[in-house]
Amino acid sequence: MDDLRKFYGEMLLLRLFDQQCMDLKKKDIIYSGYHPYEGQEGVAVGFCGALREDDVLLSTHRPHCHAVAKGCSLESVLTEMMGRVTGCSGGLGGAMQFLAPEDNFYCGSVVGSNVGLATGFAMAMKQQGTDSVCMCLFGDGASNHGTFHEGLNLAAIWSLPVVFVCENNQFAEAMPVEEFVSCERISMRAKGYGLEEITVDANDVEEARRVAGEAIEKCRRGEGPVFIEAVTYRIKGHYVGDPEATYRDPKDVEAAREKEPLKRAKDKLLAEGVEQAELDAMETEVLAKLAKLEEWALQQEFPTLENAIDHVGIALENAPEVRGPQSLAL
Repeated sequence: MDDLRKFYGEMLLLRLFDQQCMDLKKKDIIYSGYHPYEGQEGVAVGFCGALREDDVLLSTHRPHCHAVAKGCSLESVLTEMMGRVTGCSGGLGGAMQFLAPEDNFYCGSVVGSNVGLATGFAMAMKQQGTDSVCMCLFGDGASNHGTFHEGLNLAAIWSLPVVFVCENNQFAEAMPVEEFVSCERISMRAKGYGLEEITVDANDVEEARRVAGEAIEKCRRGEGPVFIEAVTYRIKGHYVGDPEATYRDPKDVEAAREKEPLKRAKDKLLAEGVEQAELDAMETEVLAKLAKLEEWALQQEFPTLENAIDHVGIALENAPEVRGPQSLAL
């Protein structure tokens, strides 16, 4: 029960952080596009939280909870999405394209592109002779992209230490998964390339962590790669402002709320004797922490032109001249 209590606390933090970020997006304090994560916390805690510091995680256009679960600080993630210099990419990446190399975390908004990058990271790990592992998270829609198939094939041929995790939240933006995948399970696609394939109910955070741990250890032993389909459900729209009622029945969303990972963990904890007052106290503590975080983040400065050029690796004085009203030397 101690593990479940810990997992519940971590998922609660991610849930409330995500809600905070949605509010900031609605106020235009988060400037770039923002993709809510509610309902998928079992994946972040179950999988990302199973990695070591030296393991590499490649995420998607919905990366904020993955990043925090991997070990990136709330401060660096929030201020990155707010475009402040204290962000993990100096406020230049925004909510979908930030990097935190010191935490071995990378993400990008090009769907499916991280599968190929993960294969490259894993190839480097194997050549260097380390027991580090690369984990690559991507959505169900990415499984239709060419880079997905190329990456899986190459990883299998070279027996690379990479765990591919398909975060199946049932929708590729507005299209239900059954409309673009013909097989019963997305994980079945991996079998054609010779990968071990596993499907797990990621709303059960304990089971998700068990499956993640076994897959990671297999890769550490040089027996990878492994493909896992983590089945979950996206409670909110694809993005803030998404007209989701046009493509799914609100009754389906309400039914999914009864099975989502935070409620599932809470119900189990209560059934095992944990007091509601303890869980309420956890929530109060997290809300207070996030309130202080937001107050601090709003005081941080925005990048300058000099800050911006630092992150592309070219000294400002050596950059070619670019003319125009909004020119930026690159």
